[in-house]
Amino acid sequence: MHHISKSMKQMYDKNETNAIAKKRYSFKKGYLQVTLSQKREVRDKLMSALKISRLTYFSSLLNGGIVDISMTKYEKINAVFLEYNILDVWDISSLN
Repeated sequence: MHHISKSMKQMYDKNETNAIAKKRYSFKKGYLQVTLSQKREVRDKLMSALKISRLTYFSSLLNGGIVDISMTKYEKINAVFLEYNILDVWDISSLN
């Protein structure tokens, strides 16, 4: 097993995963602003952007939020909502 210094690991974590730790990110606020007729379309776009194939998994992300979200996922979700002029997408809560 290789020894990695703590500062190297922190640098790696910061640069490679870009995870925003200890918080839960929920995009339900954005999803609730979508009109009923757009819901399926938005859901399909989000599932595609996040490479999700199971509706049950999408529902768990929608209702449970995403812990330690990556910048990539965060930006992909924002981009989908931006197509519908929805800018206020996130509820962010601390995990205690």
